[in-house]
Amino acid sequence: MVIVYGSKNSIKIKKNLGVNVCPNCGMNTEKVLAAEKQQFTVFYIPIFSHTLRKGLICPNCGMYKTLTNAEFKEMANN
Repeated sequence: MVIVYGSKNSIKIKKNLGVNVCPNCGMNTEKVLAAEKQQFTVFYIPIFSHTLRKGLICPNCGMYKTLTNAEFKEMANN
């Protein structure tokens, strides 16, 4: 019997934070507050997920600034 298993990462956008200058690429882009999760699958069906990191993403260059849970909750509620 063959068991097909694996994992995939997914990013869930929580909130758009407005236009700022990205320190990495120098472009005026809209910062995004997001959480990255890793989903484990069996026969291509997601079984459970695990949060890898939470932070700010620059949509232009893909730079990811990791935030603590307290910082993430504060930014999500404002």
